[in-house]
Amino acid sequence: MKIAISADSNMIDGKIDQRFGRCKYFIIVDTEKKDKFKAVENDGALQGHGAGIKASEQIGELSVKAVITGNLGPNATKVLEKLEIRPYHSSGSIKNAIDDYIEDKLDEIKEVSEPHTKKVKDKTKKAERIFFPLLDNQGMDSEISQHFGHAPFFGIYDVEKSELKIIPNDLNHTDPNKSPIDQIEETVNPTTIFAKGIGGKAISLIAQKGLQLKTGDYTTVKEVIDNLDKLEEQNQSCGHEDH
Repeated sequence: MKIAISADSNMIDGKIDQRFGRCKYFIIVDTEKKDKFKAVENDGALQGHGAGIKASEQIGELSVKAVITGNLGPNATKVLEKLEIRPYHSSGSIKNAIDDYIEDKLDEIKEVSEPHTKKVKDKTKKAERIFFPLLDNQGMDSEISQHFGHAPFFGIYDVEKSELKIIPNDLNHTDPNKSPIDQIEETVNPTTIFAKGIGGKAISLIAQKGLQLKTGDYTTVKEVIDNLDKLEEQNQSCGHEDH
């Protein structure tokens, strides 16, 4: 079965473009021959208006059955529904997303973006995965670290499934090819990052990836989950770029 992935380059080892209608390329892959792919330029990216519609029609002509992307607008959603193409959410590595799709690990996109904005309308918070830097491994009572990159543990909370997974922080801060944010995205695929102290470079990278960055005066995972609607945008650098 053929699937399409919105991409920021014409290579399968690139990143998923969180934009659907205005992504640069679509990577077309047959799930039974996933090592072979075709990159096509997105005609929608050249549209003044109706980019999502044009992109949807284009991948429909390519006979794909599913699309993996970040966010969808209402017009693109309608066209994809008509074409019986199912949309799925993912971010980070294209190759990882393909594997996750084959293993049925991706969430189908149920909510759509507001027209002409990047804000996602998601009142039920389905498919949201929240990342936490943690000081300990105490389940929902785990304490949130004040220092983002050097926390001993990382937590990822699946809002739809009400499940928390905690893993050791194995980030390689000396990797010249992948920033800590790249590594976090590839490892746990979050949609939202909760942080106390975080450096300006990390804030910029998170924004570039289309991920949400939130903060609040809470000390444990449980306190954050109980107050999701009260979280604030985190846009203040702590001044230490190694966080």
